Amino acid sequence: MLNKEKTTGIFVAVSGSDTVGDGSFEDPFATIPAAQAMVRKMIENGGLTQDVTICLREGTYYQKEPITVTPADCDSKYTVTYTSYNDEDVRIVGGLPVTGWTDADGDGIFEADITGFGSVYALYENGVRLQNARETDWQNKPVRDPSHLQAVYGSATSWFGEVLKVSELTGDSIRTEYRKCDWSGSLQYLQGAREYISEPGEWAVEENRIFYKPADPASLETGEIVAGLADNLFYIHGEAENPVKNIVISGLRLEMNASGENLIAHARANNVTGEYESNLKGLVCIRNAEHITVEHCRMSNAGYLAIVLTEYAQHNLITGNDIRNTGYAGMFLIGENPGSLNYCNKYNTVSGNRIRNVGEFVGHGAGIYLMNSGENRIVRNDISCVPRYGISLKGIRYGVFPDNGLTDVPFDDHWKYNQTTGNFIGYNRIYNTGIRSGDGGGIEGWGMGRDNVIDHNIIYNAYRGVATTGWRGHSIFLDDAAHYVTVTNNIVYDENAVAVNAGIFIKSIGNVVVNNVFDVGYAKSGAADIAPYICPAGNSVFERNIVYSETKGTLNNDGTWTPDGNGDRIMLYFCGSTALDSLDVMNRNLYYNAVGEAQFRVDDQLLTLEEWQNSERNVRRYDADSICEDPLFVDAANHDYRLRPDSPARMLGIQPIETDRIGLPADFRY
Repeated sequence: MLNKEKTTGIFVAVSGSDTVGDGSFEDPFATIPAAQAMVRKMIENGGLTQDVTICLREGTYYQKEPITVTPADCDSKYTVTYTSYNDEDVRIVGGLPVTGWTDADGDGIFEADITGFGSVYALYENGVRLQNARETDWQNKPVRDPSHLQAVYGSATSWFGEVLKVSELTGDSIRTEYRKCDWSGSLQYLQGAREYISEPGEWAVEENRIFYKPADPASLETGEIVAGLADNLFYIHGEAENPVKNIVISGLRLEMNASGENLIAHARANNVTGEYESNLKGLVCIRNAEHITVEHCRMSNAGYLAIVLTEYAQHNLITGNDIRNTGYAGMFLIGENPGSLNYCNKYNTVSGNRIRNVGEFVGHGAGIYLMNSGENRIVRNDISCVPRYGISLKGIRYGVFPDNGLTDVPFDDHWKYNQTTGNFIGYNRIYNTGIRSGDGGGIEGWGMGRDNVIDHNIIYNAYRGVATTGWRGHSIFLDDAAHYVTVTNNIVYDENAVAVNAGIFIKSIGNVVVNNVFDVGYAKSGAADIAPYICPAGNSVFERNIVYSETKGTLNNDGTWTPDGNGDRIMLYFCGSTALDSLDVMNRNLYYNAVGEAQFRVDDQLLTLEEWQNSERNVRRYDADSICEDPLFVDAANHDYRLRPDSPARMLGIQPIETDRIGLPADFRY
């Protein structure tokens, strides 16, 4: 309810008028820009004297262009809020309805005029993204208008995927505007030509007309067909020295904006890492801004991202939102590309959001990406059903600094170039990740800065992809140059196969893995792959963890499961000549296999705990005080890993992991 004593209300309604309306409840404006103009005039005339709320009445607001918020639209003291009036159902749609459909040829493929729309790469029917017409057998198939033709790369086991605009189609060969990433796999199909339409639900553009084959032609009269047009829905855009501030976007439905010509992998040629500006488009894009809040919004069908925080972005709050069905990822926090010394993207909070079914276009899609963004709190989010990662922290590893133009940088000085540092990733529930990738993970880091903390997360089913004898991934995936990461109080498990290689990957410097629960019933290498390579490694800790299994049957090399067998399980795996020297401390862990033998794999050797403790290869006396006993969980079969009062784990100094605050808060709206 609007507090008239503390807030100025400006009203907008689809039935209003920008001509005769004055923004009052009785005579609202028709458009959000008209309300913005009124706020801007108030600011120009001496500044705001109290908070302002732009109250949107129920209905759908179609936007061909972004709602742009600049420093002229904000106040240094008072807040400007964009919200629905009394929680009415307000939809802001980043496109325009397509009408006037006809089936001139009677072949079930309808067409409509889209003159004036501009380039269209996204079409939605009743809030569902439609499939651009695709063709796997495209060689030597004539295309009359190739202007919207795109090549789609990336298989189910590729590390990346891409959608690249085709600049030339000649017989059985193509050329794309951008060079394909080395890790994006093979060409899967071409899309975007009228000649490729064959299945119901497919569409394409030819010249100034759009073609669509509906499953039910009646839906063209009774439903809503929207062409996504706006690159961003809300574009909050300031300058680093003059940021936008004190803006709130609350309680809105933000839907269906544009897709573009290209969606390019950030793993570039010749070991260069950097995100492309053309990918950084969102339902809300926050660029050079501080103290911005995006809360309690339902966000769906973004062409690229639901929310972007880029360049200077500090002290912003993203909370309580329901995010689904994006082309690339749920959120992206990025300052400047790795290698910059301008540390400007930091101190943001991403809390209590549900992110699901994102990354629909590319195999490297993630719930949340952080790249050159530090000292953020990523807490109490629920992230599921993503192609590769739940949360990913990115930078560039020191070994490829010269390839990225950074020469003669001493190792001890390289951290300032990798600013994904000091982040707290805690109390999140992350599951069903790694669906379309060669190495998925719940929480992942590659080449980021130091001193990140991963604490009190529940991560399960971190690889849901295809069975493969090669790489599948890790629940907590500390990949190349993930140095000085603290991993504490996490619960990691798989409900069935195909599963991850291991619960965690330890291969870098100063990884501290303490007081976690790893249920390794379906993990081929158990709790940890301890496998240093490529980057410097050492000084890590694996202490006071519980490693447990009660799964019968046999795990196969491809991650699948066979119900017969003795149920033996590997607790962890030391791989390579340097692995046994990479830990400073490994002790006071509890290992237990309820239905078979608990084994330790040291390269090609399989050892019991006693054999491992006394092995001549165990020169550092790892696990000297560790035990192999039932941890006495409350109900491990139903993934309740709380410790009973008489648990022997307590005698090792292992502390119970409190789970009440993990995941979405009880007051999450959706």
